Amino acid sequence: MAIKRLKRYGLEGAAKILVVVGFLLILISWIAGAYYFGSVGKLALFIVPLAFTCVLAILLLVIRYRYTLFEKYPYLMNLPSLFYRIKASKGKDNQSIAFSMIFTVHALAIAFLGLLSLVLTISIGSSIKSSSASPFLYTYFAIIAILVLSVLLQYRRIYVRFAK
Repeated sequence: MAIKRLKRYGLEGAAKILVVVGFLLILISWIAGAYYFGSVGKLALFIVPLAFTCVLAILLLVIRYRYTLFEKYPYLMNLPSLFYRIKASKGKDNQSIAFSMIFTVHALAIAFLGLLSLVLTISIGSSIKSSSASPFLYTYFAIIAILVLSVLLQYRRIYVRFAK
């Protein structure tokens, strides 16, 4: 089986901004954990930022080595059918650009994971500090719903640009 080589393109500008936003939100969740740790002294406050930092690192590795993963281990990549609908007659460059645009979704996930990490850390800290239930329950659902909607809109953007 022939290895499909794609031209390397960098991430879109929006994807780079989303990665930075994700980093900042994770950093703020570490700071929030440290703030609540000073108040209540529970080391468990750092579990959420640590877990989300590990997920962020894995996603960054996937984004960094996306072309290598696709070329050497295509079975590891779960690309949307959109990529396969882009015909070779439209040019290899268009396929490569679409492939790179797909990874904007990963950057979007990084930003939303940072936000979710921050909300969870603040929620746990405020719950421990006030000894009451979390007031952020619906916020979790709203963040996840916005993430799903954003992913679908990004895939639609790629489809409108390339699949016609």
